[in-house]
Amino acid sequence: MSISGREVAIILSDHFDADEFNGLHKCLSQAGALVSVVGEESGKRLADWTRMQEATVEVTYEEARSYSFDVVVISNGYSPDEIRVNNAATGFILDMYNANRIVGAIYHGPQVLISLDILKDKNVTGSPSIKVDLENAGATYLDEPVVVDGNLITGREPSDLQDFCGAIIDELRRLQEYIA
Repeated sequence: MSISGREVAIILSDHFDADEFNGLHKCLSQAGALVSVVGEESGKRLADWTRMQEATVEVTYEEARSYSFDVVVISNGYSPDEIRVNNAATGFILDMYNANRIVGAIYHGPQVLISLDILKDKNVTGSPSIKVDLENAGATYLDEPVVVDGNLITGREPSDLQDFCGAIIDELRRLQEYIA
């Protein structure tokens, strides 16, 4: 079953990880999802951490709250540090989580989930360097490529990007079948 027409928000800020962003965007788009870059200011050009690639914000955090996104993905780079202290960004992600929409985070992206205080008794993965932080937030850390727990999907590291993207697609298909 296709995920055609499903809306995916990839949250970015300056210093994002271009490889992860490109991989996620390509994987999800090829599966039929409509992918939007969500950030602080519509039309703002964001630079990856190497300053070699740019992405343009298509939807602001405030606008995103009124959209009907099926998934929000928190990517890597330095973006999680900037996102976790932005009330509009965390408000949007928390709204998605509370609405039982899919919330995905890979590598250092789960740091944002720590700030949302939603990890108690959840199984997650992420960069091994944030294992203690995730456990201190009440999560059980699993050293696996991808972990799905309810509407949370977490990926361990960039080399697990295909598994992470595949899990998002599988969850979208499962939801599509459930609705149909």
